[in-house]
Amino acid sequence: MLFVSGIMILLNASIDENKEARIMSIWDREKQFYDEEWKKVQIHKITGKITIPGIENFEGKRVLICSCGTGVEPVLAAKQGAETYAFDISDTAVKNTREMARYNHVLIHADVMDFHRLSYEDNFFDILYGSAILHHIDCEIVGKEIYRVLRPGGIAFFRENSDRVLLFRFLRRLLFGKPGGYQRRRFLFIKRRGTTDEYPLTEKEISTLSEIFDGNIKVYNERFYFLFHLNALIFRNPKIGKILWSLDSSIGDSFPSVKKYSFWQEILLKKPNFH
Repeated sequence: MLFVSGIMILLNASIDENKEARIMSIWDREKQFYDEEWKKVQIHKITGKITIPGIENFEGKRVLICSCGTGVEPVLAAKQGAETYAFDISDTAVKNTREMARYNHVLIHADVMDFHRLSYEDNFFDILYGSAILHHIDCEIVGKEIYRVLRPGGIAFFRENSDRVLLFRFLRRLLFGKPGGYQRRRFLFIKRRGTTDEYPLTEKEISTLSEIFDGNIKVYNERFYFLFHLNALIFRNPKIGKILWSLDSSIGDSFPSVKKYSFWQEILLKKPNFH
């Protein structure tokens, strides 16, 4: 019995090491890709605001922007009165954020960091916000980190793509590959955006997040985003994209029930209050 237990411990350790190695390999490729991608960003004056359901304002709240990329979202949060923190695996993204903050006269604490290993204290943030980031990471590991750094009653809000739409799922797997493996960047004349490891957020990953947050999750679609995605994959024409965007909006407004087939979705997680 002890022998079997020892073997199981060794096997689990081996699996953990393999998973760790895979995450680090992905981390290196993603970092390299976005270090170049975010060099295209131009420093500019930022206006607008971040909207999160149930949050009237950010005044007095400690907010973490997950994957700061262009630097726009951290500035928006800071302008809305938040004590703002931000991170990204890309040095270029963090540089953008710091320069955007200086140009827009706000204070942001921005650091290069891996979402799988956040250095923040437990129960530190009121709000976590991210756009198109969860499908890049291991939700089992990151979900626990999100839960850990949120204060009791705190929320995490993410705008994400989706693997739910059967047509897009079929086409993507046929042309570029299945989730959990290396993704082709091109198939014949069709070239997709993004890195070689990312894949739209799956229902399994959403279930994993739900388990970590004890079912305190809401998944919904603010708008219908369907035809416009075809422009990103095939046409890549701004004029065609504008037409398809308008069509998507009209369809979604006229038939709200179709929004569940949108390529984009919103995910709201809440950490329970402890009594």
